[in-house]
Amino acid sequence: MTLKQLEAFYWAASASSFAVASDRLHVSPSTLSKRIAELEGQLGTPLFDRGGHRAVLTEAGQQLLPLARRMLGLADDMRNVGAGSSGVRGHCRFGVGELAGLTWLPDLVAHARATYPELVLEPHVDLGSALEQRLESRELDFAVVAGYSSRSAIASEAIAQVRFAWAAAPALVGRQRSISASLLQGTALITMPAAAGPTRMLEHWLAVNNLEAGRRLTCNNLAAIAGLVAAGVGIGLFPTGWLKQMAQREAVVELRSKPALPALEYTFQWRRDDTRPLLGKMREAVDRTVDFTKPSPLW
Repeated sequence: MTLKQLEAFYWAASASSFAVASDRLHVSPSTLSKRIAELEGQLGTPLFDRGGHRAVLTEAGQQLLPLARRMLGLADDMRNVGAGSSGVRGHCRFGVGELAGLTWLPDLVAHARATYPELVLEPHVDLGSALEQRLESRELDFAVVAGYSSRSAIASEAIAQVRFAWAAAPALVGRQRSISASLLQGTALITMPAAAGPTRMLEHWLAVNNLEAGRRLTCNNLAAIAGLVAAGVGIGLFPTGWLKQMAQREAVVELRSKPALPALEYTFQWRRDDTRPLLGKMREAVDRTVDFTKPSPLW
């Protein structure tokens, strides 16, 4: 048997589908199936039951899976000894929310490329709920999203807090500088989709304070929301770093609220059964570069 055969089996057994596994290995589905069939021939027993709508592990496949994981880990250790490298190589697919993509993601990629030149990074920017789903299905190696995951297969560790503040165009609110029930009823509230972390935080704040928005405008792009708020279409939430930058140009003004909006916790998330050293190294890289207060380069 070969390491490529074991690798094909491991990812096919761990990922949500053969298509995801072949994509992770950068091979065609037919190549993946061929390697698994070759391994089954070497062992003299089927590893997957292909009789249903989705292939599932046989008893032999379940016994082989932890052994294959150990074998692949040992192979990585041996390569690292021989190469004298940092121990981080291959491909790393990870996800971040749009706020991270507009602030510290470039710093993370630059730092990781300089520190681990043999590692190929593939960042994906999406809503937190979508990233968690892709992480659980093994399409991603880790993700940085708002809040803690409720999925039992995913572990979460806090890495940063982000402060948000209300903002509006000066012409829209005149001399008013505070959030009130009448302002929320008479002015459009512009937010990210419901699955976004800042929106979930806002909905909780509104409910706790018995407030309700009269009109809603939902947009899936933070930069577009900033433009809409600055244009006077409605009020919205800005990260404090963005708000300071735009307020200095008098594009928007800050609106105070009592109580203030709570800080939003962002976490580093990974699968509990993934013990590769890669995850620890990338967690360190995130810790070094995470900075949600950075002004957006778009303004």
